Amino acid sequence: MKPAGRGAQPKRMRWLGPLRGPVERFINGGPAPTDPLYLTNRTLGQRVRFMVVIAVPCLILAGGVILSTSNMFKPKIAPAKPLTAAEVAAKILPNLAKNISIESNKDIQVVEVHVDHTAGTRLAGTITNNTGRSIRLAEVVFVLTEASGSQLGAVTAKLENLAPYSTSKFAIPIQQASAAYALVREINTQ
Repeated sequence: MKPAGRGAQPKRMRWLGPLRGPVERFINGGPAPTDPLYLTNRTLGQRVRFMVVIAVPCLILAGGVILSTSNMFKPKIAPAKPLTAAEVAAKILPNLAKNISIESNKDIQVVEVHVDHTAGTRLAGTITNNTGRSIRLAEVVFVLTEASGSQLGAVTAKLENLAPYSTSKFAIPIQQASAAYALVREINTQ
């Protein structure tokens, strides 16, 4: 670049025609200032207008961000009623009843069972014959647990000659002195 030469001319907007002058003045912000202290010597109205031109778009953008992150525009959904245990099971495992069946002996029903510590340690309870025939021998296997839930072992109660539709009480001695609960594990009839 030569010192006496002219710098590169900015590209003129010739395609605007007669609107070229006003458009260039608008883009450039008016005529070039001649005052070297033109920023300091601005009037209060010019300063406020400059702040408004900067602040309004920022405030609109900040408001849009706040509204979009808030829950204001989310649709209101009514709370669903809680599902029953059967409905939850049907949703989780829809074909469970069709594919898996657990066979259990329904001839005998253990009505109640408890561990009795009054006269030694023994297992006592009540059994009902649900059939219309007499049952010669019924074997019921119980799992004994401590109060904390730890398993201690299994005990078998053998009951003979149960009349049809009758209820019988039983009591068998057990060796596990720390037993607190008995759980029915298996029932066999003959």
